This record gives sequence, C-alpha cells and structure tokens, in this order.
Amino acid sequence: MNELINKDYLEDLNKIKETIKQNQNKAMVIVNSAMIMTYYEIGTIINKRKTWGSKYIQKLSEDLKEYGKGFSVRNLQLMKKFASELSVDEIMHQGGAQIPWRTISEIMTKSKSHDEMMWYINKTYKNSWSRSTVLKQFEAKAYERGIIEPSTTPSTKTDVLNKGLFKDSYVFDFLNKDNTKTEKAITKSLVDNVISFIQELGGPFSFVGKEYKLVVPGDDVFYIDILMYHLELHCYVVIEIKNRKFKPQDLGQLLFYVNAIDSLKKTNIDSETVGLVLCKDANSFVAKNTLNKIASKVGISKYKIFEELPEYLEKKLNEK
Repeated sequence: MNELINKDYLEDLNKIKETIKQNQNKAMVIVNSAMIMTYYEIGTIINKRKTWGSKYIQKLSEDLKEYGKGFSVRNLQLMKKFASELSVDEIMHQGGAQIPWRTISEIMTKSKSHDEMMWYINKTYKNSWSRSTVLKQFEAKAYERGIIEPSTTPSTKTDVLNKGLFKDSYVFDFLNKDNTKTEKAITKSLVDNVISFIQELGGPFSFVGKEYKLVVPGDDVFYIDILMYHLELHCYVVIEIKNRKFKPQDLGQLLFYVNAIDSLKKTNIDSETVGLVLCKDANSFVAKNTLNKIASKVGISKYKIFEELPEYLEKKLNEK
C-alpha cells in the first residue's frame, strides 16, 4: 500500500477498533444485537474500499486478531456482503439483529436472492429457528414451497387462516415410505419427533395429546389423531392424519372434532378451535369446493417425504 492508502487504512482500522470497543461495553442483554450491528458497520467501512482488493481484507484480519477469532478473512467478507445486501431497516424491523451471526451467515451463503434471504431471516426470527433448523428448512426447500401459490388452503375468509396458520405442504425429514404406510404409523412418527414436527408446522404450538380421547354426552368415545394448542392465537388445533388422497367426507369428521372441542374443552380465554386435515395428496378442485362457504376455521394440507420433494415442486411450478 502507498502512503496515502496507508493513512486511510490506519483510519479505517482505528474506526473498526473503536466500533468494536464501544459495542463490547454494552449490556449482555443486547450483546447479539450489538454484535450484529458491529458487523454491519464493519462491512460498511470495508465496502467503501472496494477498489483496494482482497489484500485490504487480509490485512484487516491480521490486525484485528487481538479481538478474537470473529475477524477471519471469511467472516470479514461475510460482513461486507451483509452490509451490501441488507439495509439497517431490514435488519432492525425484520428481526435480523436478534438472530445469531452464524445463522445469518448460513442464510446469506445459501440464499439465491435477496427475497429468499429476507424470507429466511423473517421466518427464523418469527419461529425462533435454530441454525440446525434453518439448514433443514433449506434442505426441505421451504422458501420454494412458501412462494408457490397454495392450491389446497382454505377459501374461507377467516382471520386466523388469513394469518397463514397452515401451509400448503409440510416436509418432515423423519418420514419415509416405511413409516407412512398407515395413519397410526404416521401419527406415531409425528409424535415421536414432536420437536421437529412443531418446527415444521411453524409458530408457537404446544402438544396436547396423541389419539386424544373425546367422550361426548351419551358416552360415545372418539379419538383425535393429534391435538395441539397454539400459544399466540390461544386456540386448540385438531389435526387429522390421512395416508391417502383427501376425500370430501374427511372434512365432516374434522368439523365434528373441531365443534366438539369447542363445546367440551374450550374455555372463555380460548379462541375458536382450528382444524387441519393432513393428507398424502389433495385434488385442488375437490379441496377448494369442499371448503367453499364453510365458515369454520379448517384447512387441508399435504405432507411430503424428502424423496418426493423434487417431483412435487416441479409439478407445482408447472401448474402456475
């Protein structure tokens, strides 16, 4: 570097060191946010020296070793990318500052577009996804599935379902052809892997019971495949499993369970019960016309296993 560049370089180095020192002194409760914004500020400084080439970042990395391992060449390059691809508003208002840096790094590295990156950042913040969960979501093509117009979600205009409680399809990495042969086997697998199940459902669900026993007046007994509770919407969620294509009569069974839970279990602090038929497949016309004009909060979604995912996505994209 010539003398002029050396002078500017030392000025940059001092700014970065001062930024690190200032943010290291902040309270532990905002350590992650402070670190994320520190990295953003560092990336912004680096971006002003784009014409200086890679040696600039290499030298910065060497001179910042005293502040720990977080300033490797690769990490500084990620900070540069971070500052160039996101705005402060996107970071602060879409939860980016609340997400661990390693998770943000994975999202930036694996995303193919700005929209995809912001989708994962938003979902990670909203659903409190861990880094391992984010990696699973990438593997399961969550973004690609999320942007495909749903064909089997409810046509009824209810507040709860308009908030996107149910997705068109769910991919469970623990399901395979062997444990999806019967509805009981699917239910058992979902419950045995309840944490992964809830993460794929999205949102703050709590597990209530499997084959939940429902005794109605007259002593008739029914069993709900899976009963959940949504902690934000404050409502029970009835899930019925079908290891085949959706049939219109499936909705009648689901509606009975939804109404029965409202009558027998719902309290004054609970919102109306919601129901979901989780099936192997569903004809779009049949699903939409079964749900048409039904005021109850019910939906139809499909479950997929990993080996079916590429074919399913190709089929959905061709439908558009």
